[in-house]
Amino acid sequence: MTTLLWSTGTPRRTAVTVLIAWLLAGTLDITTAVLFYVGPSSARAARLLQGIASGLLGARAFDGGATTALLGLALHYLIALIWTLVFLVAFRTLGALRRHLVLIGIAYGIIVWLVMNLVVLPLSNVARGPLQPRAAAIAATILVLCIGLPISLVIGRHLRGESAS
Repeated sequence: MTTLLWSTGTPRRTAVTVLIAWLLAGTLDITTAVLFYVGPSSARAARLLQGIASGLLGARAFDGGATTALLGLALHYLIALIWTLVFLVAFRTLGALRRHLVLIGIAYGIIVWLVMNLVVLPLSNVARGPLQPRAAAIAATILVLCIGLPISLVIGRHLRGESAS
């Protein structure tokens, strides 16, 4: 696994690339979620972040105030880091990912949505209602634009010249 993360190029260049892709994607995603789902209300933004923390803590996350909102923010960025590292490993393993970064980013955003909604969230403590197609399409679009494309474009453009492992 270590060789897939740091194999070719310098470890520093890879680390900086991962840092940029991670922080860009994580920040775009949480900012878009706050603006789209809750608007300018800081109280409702805290509730959204507590909703993320509820994946770990269940309903008691909503009674935790700023502490569980910060936990939700930390979990959000941890998840964004994991998705960034997964893409890096795939990018280094599958040479075909290097050719069409935009299409790969779109596909990756859809994959992230599928895995989060069909695997991660059902295994978490998040309370969920039935699937609503319009809401699902909006959420998938946000993940394509804020996670899939930024990660693909940043990692792809910075590390494209490396040889596939």
